[in-house]
Amino acid sequence: MSDSITIFDFTLHYLAPVGAVMLLGLLGGKMARAIRLPKVTGYILIGILIGPSVLRLISAEIVADLSLINDIALGLIMFGIGGVFEIHHIQTVGKKILWLTVAQSVGAMLLTTGALLMVGMDLFPAVLLGTIGIATAPAATLLVIREYEAKGDFTDTLITIVATSNIVCILAFQLVFALGEVKEGVSLIWALLSPIYELGGSLLIGSAVGYLISKWEQKAEDQAELLMIIVASVMLVTGLAQTLNLQPLFATLIMGAVTTNLSLMHRLIYIEMRQVEQPLYIAFFVLAGASLHLNLMPALGIAGVTYLVARAAGKIIGIYFVSRWQKLEASVRKYLGLAMFVQAGVAIGLVDLINRSDPELGSIITPIILVTVMIYETVGPPIIRFTLFKSGEAVNNQ
Repeated sequence: MSDSITIFDFTLHYLAPVGAVMLLGLLGGKMARAIRLPKVTGYILIGILIGPSVLRLISAEIVADLSLINDIALGLIMFGIGGVFEIHHIQTVGKKILWLTVAQSVGAMLLTTGALLMVGMDLFPAVLLGTIGIATAPAATLLVIREYEAKGDFTDTLITIVATSNIVCILAFQLVFALGEVKEGVSLIWALLSPIYELGGSLLIGSAVGYLISKWEQKAEDQAELLMIIVASVMLVTGLAQTLNLQPLFATLIMGAVTTNLSLMHRLIYIEMRQVEQPLYIAFFVLAGASLHLNLMPALGIAGVTYLVARAAGKIIGIYFVSRWQKLEASVRKYLGLAMFVQAGVAIGLVDLINRSDPELGSIITPIILVTVMIYETVGPPIIRFTLFKSGEAVNNQ
């Protein structure tokens, strides 16, 4: 990151836009809460307002230069979500989680792919969009849950399904993309080794650092040191994964899962971690809003609308029928599919991978994902809030 940014014909130190982003985001969150919307919606809308698409108070270059904040914030979020994979919890709800993960993943992929084929899209981009449609945004989901202090079976199920859906999305995408490369002339062995390398390497790095955290914590002198260990480890794993062309989100999630199952102390600092995380999360969502491209809205087209509707419908239908078949609680059957609308980081990351490997294919998929992410990120958090209150597990409505 450079030490300064040129804007309005003079040089502005990069810390100034960072501070402005956090303060404006905080203001946007308070305004959103005043009208009974989740704070994360306010953060995103403020980002859109001050970003290149509207007032242009911060440029696309500034957003790119501040990507370090996004990387750290998303790494911490995935580390926290990895914590839901505690072995005793998974043993208790494992069968239900398995069926619901399969239901919403298959529902989203098949309905999205089929609908796109019906409107005239070619098979390969349609299937890729179907696999991307499996992903659900963990960041927005986690922050809304925390904001409304939601606790209970529905909330635990939601956050666990969000985590598992992203794992399934990455696995499915890597497999489909590898098979597509075979069709383009890449050897089958190389195409299969590539996803094994990316996912296996991410698993190895995340597991190794998670194990080291669990050992180091036994000699940590206080909670502040333990907090530093976790934050620094998230940065280390994210940086190593990006350097080695692995999956940083998957690696930090695995690190969180391993740490949760081996650690004796790290839960004691979750409250303290939230105080450190909050400024990063505000900046993360403001920058996410600023990076959304309103000028792409006219390009959404029939394929984009189809993706927008079919992905959501696939998740709702899949969860509804499996919930009835497995006789799951009414709140899961009625509201879990709705709570999985929001989509962002994983989907955008997979689009970036497509653009690096096949720009022509990326030109088809990128506008659809970027515009639908903007819509999902805006309407998704209020829908999550609605489902948490309907399930009876949200307690903070101030």
